[in-house]
Amino acid sequence: MPQKDLKKYLLDILQAIEGIEQISAGLTIKDFDIIGNKWAIERGISIIGEALYKANNIDRTLPITNLSKIIATRHIVIHDYDIVDSARLLAIIQNHLPLLKEEIENILK
Repeated sequence: MPQKDLKKYLLDILQAIEGIEQISAGLTIKDFDIIGNKWAIERGISIIGEALYKANNIDRTLPITNLSKIIATRHIVIHDYDIVDSARLLAIIQNHLPLLKEEIENILK
């Protein structure tokens, strides 16, 4: 695949992260149970996982912390949706997305 596809996937990840940041800004843990919020955040997480999977297939040397766990999270959100709770979503947003965003921005530089 051409190198431009790698950039497209990385930009998709960045866009999904920024969308999740916008949606989740100011939400309380209870707000994560509102179906529209939950679905939007889950959609962003699934895009991140799928785009990272495709980017990794193009470049196996991507310097992404916990790359395989991020991809696996997409699987959980899509296939094991019934175990995804608000606390897990909040933990992903607070503990993992900031580092991933930084790493993606550094790769894109």
